[in-house]
Amino acid sequence: MIRTSASLVFLLSFLLFFSWPVKLRAETWRFAADQVSSTQGDQRNRTILDGNARVESDSMEIEALHIELGGEDFSLISGTGGILLNDKDKGLTVEARRFEYDRKAKIIRFREQVTLVDESEGIVIRCESLDLFEEEDLAVMQVSVRLIKEKTVCRGEFATFRRDVNILEISGRPVVWREDDEYRAQRITVNLDTDEIVMEGAVEGALTTQDTEDG
Repeated sequence: MIRTSASLVFLLSFLLFFSWPVKLRAETWRFAADQVSSTQGDQRNRTILDGNARVESDSMEIEALHIELGGEDFSLISGTGGILLNDKDKGLTVEARRFEYDRKAKIIRFREQVTLVDESEGIVIRCESLDLFEEEDLAVMQVSVRLIKEKTVCRGEFATFRRDVNILEISGRPVVWREDDEYRAQRITVNLDTDEIVMEGAVEGALTTQDTEDG
């Protein structure tokens, strides 16, 4: 067990070199915190960052109150408290209270008071559970899901968002509001590029029209 005091941590930059399978490129992760404890061994590698914890690679930055790095080749990263993740390649930022990142499976799981912001698309997503599948560019959301883009607001209990084609599918009492119009169904699919809405099962809607001088 190795412990590093706060005064030393702020002066040192630690480099972790991870060995990936042949098909994946090697990554360098830098980390810092008020206090660092580390356990190294043949069967178990674990590094714990406490207080103003931060890990960073060339493509991603993660901040939290508490972060743990473990697993084979430190392939697992998890954290709690004030999570802020910035995916520089995808232009995404995510806030949450807990997260787990499996780098080999390329899945990031966020829990509790999750907010995702996609600045390039002008999209904000809020929910209680969000899984990001990096290779598929897919987000799976559950519990009190709400997506906002300009004048479109979507709500439901379960949703999938395919970022590569900007397609949102919502279920669990889904509702879509677009300005003064409202759409309800068992399942709603929204193309956020074309504004096309497809509804399935028990469809209901309310459309608001405007009168003109010509009738």
